[in-house]
Order: sequence, then C-alpha cells, then structure tokens
Amino acid sequence: MLTLILAWVLLELGGFFLIWMALGEWYSWSELQLRRERKVFQFESRNSNGFAQVHPYVGYVEVPRPDSGVRAFSGGRAVPVSEYGYIDDKLPFQTRGPGRVVIGIAGGSVACYFAVNGTRRLEAELANDSRFAGKQFVFVNMALGGYKQPQQLMTLAYLLSMGAQFDLILNIDGFNEVAIDALENRSDGLFPAFPRNWRVRLAGSDTNLGLTRSKLLVLGAERVALARRFSRSPWRYSILCSLVWELLDRRLDDRISEVLDNYRRLEHEHSPYVVTGPRREFPTSEDRYEFLVDIWANSSVLINRLCRSSGMRYYHFLQPNQYVAGSKPMRDAEKRVAILEGHPYSQGVQKGYPLLIRKGESLKTLRIPFHDLTGIFAGDPETIYIDNCCHYNQAGYEIMAEAIARAILSDPVTKTE
Repeated sequence: MLTLILAWVLLELGGFFLIWMALGEWYSWSELQLRRERKVFQFESRNSNGFAQVHPYVGYVEVPRPDSGVRAFSGGRAVPVSEYGYIDDKLPFQTRGPGRVVIGIAGGSVACYFAVNGTRRLEAELANDSRFAGKQFVFVNMALGGYKQPQQLMTLAYLLSMGAQFDLILNIDGFNEVAIDALENRSDGLFPAFPRNWRVRLAGSDTNLGLTRSKLLVLGAERVALARRFSRSPWRYSILCSLVWELLDRRLDDRISEVLDNYRRLEHEHSPYVVTGPRREFPTSEDRYEFLVDIWANSSVLINRLCRSSGMRYYHFLQPNQYVAGSKPMRDAEKRVAILEGHPYSQGVQKGYPLLIRKGESLKTLRIPFHDLTGIFAGDPETIYIDNCCHYNQAGYEIMAEAIARAILSDPVTKTE
C-alpha cells in the first residue's frame, strides 16, 4: 500500500512538470477548474433554447407544449407555452377596458422570468394606489430567453397587427444586447442584429451546415462530459488527472477544428446569406458595441412611438447584472455562484453597459420613460443572483417589481390619469 501511495506521489510530481510543459505555465488548480467550467458554459449557451423554433417575424418562439420547464419560484407551478409560442397561460390577445389593466412584458429571459415570478408583487404595489385600486390586472408575457432588439420591437408590432391590446408595455432588457454578441454572433460571422444562435437555428436550410452541426453537437457533448467528469472530487485535485483532461480536451478540440475546417472548405468563401445576413465590418470592437447599443436605443424609440399611437404607455428598464462594477455587495457564498472570472458575458457587460446607461439618458431627452435599474441591489448584501449569467431569485424579482411600480406611479402622465 505504501508503495502505491509513493508511486502516486511521484506521478503527481511528474505530472506537475509535464503539465507545465503542456500549458507553458505553472499549474493552478483554480485556473484549470475555471477552464473546465468555461467549456461547459460555452457548449450549453450555444445550444440553449432547445425547444425554440424559427419564426418568420420575431426570430424564434417556443414550441407550444404543456410544460415549458419554467417554474415559479413560489409554488413551483409550471407555466405552459401558449399557442403563439410565449411562456404564458393565456393568449396574448386581451381586451382593454375601464376595469382592466393589460400589461405586456417584453425582453429576454430576465423579463420572461419576471413575468412568471414578479408580477404578483408588481400588482400588489400598483393596486395600493388609487389609480389602480380595484382593477383587474392582466399580464401578457411577450419575452423569451435570448431575445434582444429588435426582437422586442418586432414582437410588439406582430401582436398589435393581429389585434392585441395593452395599457402598459414594460421592456426589461439591455444585457442580451451587449453580452451575447461576442460569443454567438461575432464569432460566427453573423450580422449583429440577427437573433442569437441564428446559424444553429438555420442548420436545416443548408445540408453541409446541418451535418456539421450534428457532428459538433456530438463532440461538444463529449467535451462537456469530460470536463464534468474531471471537475468532480477527488480528480479535480489531481495534477495527473488534470494533465489527462488537458490532453483529452485538446484532442477533442482538434477534432472540432477538423470538422469546422471541412465545413469551410465545402462552403468555399461564404456561408449562405440567409445565415450570415449583410456583411458589416467594424474598425474596432468599440464600434461594434456602439452599433449594438444604437439598435437597442432606436428600437426603444420606435416602441414608444407604437405605444403612443395606440394609446399605450411605454416604460423601458435597463436590467441589473452582477458584472456591473459596484452594483451589489456580495458575500462569498453568492460570489461562488454569481461570479465567474473571465466569463464570456462579463466583457460585454463591462464594455456595453456604460454605453447603455449613457444612451438611456439620451432616451429621456426624447420623453421616453427610461429607468436604469442597475443599482437596485446596491444596498442588499443578501443572496439574489442564482447563476453566473444574469438571473435572480424570488427576492430579486420582488425588488425589481417594487422599482418598476415606483417608476410607473411617478410618471407625470400616469399621475394625471
């Protein structure tokens, strides 16, 4: 037994120098574990929205089914997907009336989860005011995970064209517009305004792309399984096991590169236009972020015009995110869940959010009720974030509901109604 232990120790020491030779740097348990976590995140983020289908007007919607997998934090009730592809237990076509308040909620996954988990608190806050007391509230969820402008604009126009009626439109967004582009559009050579994962969604329109997609899914799943296996104890603490993982992962990476190279050769110079969209070059990454934020702001202006022309009130909210510096005090337990160093989304937040905040201020000069919510958790050290992307627990959505209610009730137009 002692001989085996001694042999293992010698192998570990040998592995220390071998991994230094392989990586070109000294071994770090935390850095290698971080690299494994990134492999899992990148695969899962690229292949999210597995039930979503391409839609001719809004990019994509969910497939109608009884259990969407989106559950309310309180009570655990599963919210179904309606016949129109949105996570809601009602159709999006509601009728306004003197005793009703129809509120549409637009945006990405944070807005979608707010529609599931935050509207009860929002209703309670609004109902305390005499302007809303005694009225029936109807909340229509028109948000979906991954939506980014101009999808919110297109969704509203699509629903209005078919007779949908709203009193208020709440647009909760900003994160997707700046965070997911680098990982999903820019890296795939896609037009920045196209929906997320557009290449993946259109795999069926190109035989070569479809075959490549299938191969990459298999290799990606193998890569994730490998990363998870070596992330478990005790293997994650072994230098030798980390070396084995590094070598096996590189082998899979080589196979993935080979599949991509074969696809590029088959496609010659260009992917189909339906996949890539217009070719748009940007001198710097900053110029690309400016373009993304301009789309976001222009879409908000157009939503406001649609609302005003239809007798609706529009409220635009910039959603909070943990990667906004100084936006929330965090204890170690929350940091371990919410913060991932080198997260692919963090760069987009750090570079894009200052532009969003600045552009949001210019929206106010156009009399658009814009509200920056990035600081609503600044005084709360309790755990709110539930993942290292952008999502909150029930307490977080209730804080957001209170902030949204304050914005609505302080609106000079609402005050005079």
